[in-house]
Amino acid sequence: MARAPSEPLSALDGSPRHFFLRIEDLERKVAALESENRMLRAEGELLSSDARFRQVIDASPVPLSVDDMRGTIEYVNRKFEQKFGYSHAEVPTSAAWFSRAYPNAAYRAQVAEEWKSFVEAGLKHGTDIGPHEVEITCKDGSLRRVEFLGTLLGSRLLIAARDITVRKRLEKEILEISEQEQERIGQDLHDGLCQLLSGIKFKTTLLEQKLQSKAPAEAHEAAALERLLNQAIEQARDIARGLHPVDLEARGLMSALEELAASVSNVYGVSCVCHFPKPVLIHDHQVAKHLFRIAQEAINNAIRHGQAGSITVRLTARSGRHVLTIQDDGIGMSSRPKRKKGGMGIQLMNYRARTIGAALSFHTDTNGGTTVTCDLRLTCPPNTSETHVRQGTHH
Repeated sequence: MARAPSEPLSALDGSPRHFFLRIEDLERKVAALESENRMLRAEGELLSSDARFRQVIDASPVPLSVDDMRGTIEYVNRKFEQKFGYSHAEVPTSAAWFSRAYPNAAYRAQVAEEWKSFVEAGLKHGTDIGPHEVEITCKDGSLRRVEFLGTLLGSRLLIAARDITVRKRLEKEILEISEQEQERIGQDLHDGLCQLLSGIKFKTTLLEQKLQSKAPAEAHEAAALERLLNQAIEQARDIARGLHPVDLEARGLMSALEELAASVSNVYGVSCVCHFPKPVLIHDHQVAKHLFRIAQEAINNAIRHGQAGSITVRLTARSGRHVLTIQDDGIGMSSRPKRKKGGMGIQLMNYRARTIGAALSFHTDTNGGTTVTCDLRLTCPPNTSETHVRQGTHH
């Protein structure tokens, strides 16, 4: 007689063999239940951990977002929504964020390229990603200057946003005040000291003429004094031009650089020449002024710290870029003595470059000498139409 299929074998057969089979079957069921319980506990702990993680992020005073590294924005905290105005539902992906934060296509492509290079460098070296400075278009249309910094958390990327709008505005105002004061001093030198020295020179010339017939020896000394005054006048005028490059706006950056080179050669006795393969016109006066000041500081560093005897200034335009290079034959940056207090000139050069959206680099040749390169990309600002292009103002 056959047993019912649902009836356990052990109920029909009480042999030891079938008894052990029943125990093994129970053990397998218990193991399966324990495994399922472990998975449920792990899932619960993960959910609890994720909830705590989100609580910590939400409590942060810094705008934060979590990216899964595959284009999905998993989470943004309350500060992020308050700062930029976009909810997580509005920016669920990196593509959605980029299209809203950078509405200008040219600028959006530039930012995407820069961010990609930062991410690749961070993954390669195992370091933080960034900082990456950009200009954000908020939901209400306002513009904010922001610095993004990413930190890897396993397979996720935690991105912090630091609003540097006020800092940038203050830095710009300080720099403008410094420029205005520098130009005022230059104008005062030109209109005051130079005119005074010219008056003294005129009187010295008259004195020389009077002494020629009465006291030839004294007349010779007066002529020597006149020559010294001529040198003093030229040097004072050169300094005034350096402080206030009056021809920068009227005649362009190339003319201002040529005058700077001539002034350096005259005052310091070093060879300083300009090389412009083709005419390069910078229509934005502020951009031209920053480039001029970068060249001026690089030349001063080459003379004072690099002990250069020859300096070449080049300005070229190619493939939508303006490139300014200052090359010297000095001892190189790595060979220069370290100063306890210093480096302000280089910091200011870097700031000027960032202000106009340029990249500044320093290279020391193996045989000595330093090359300073300022690479300016022509970009379209995010708050203007794509057809209106001027010299870059963005990182």
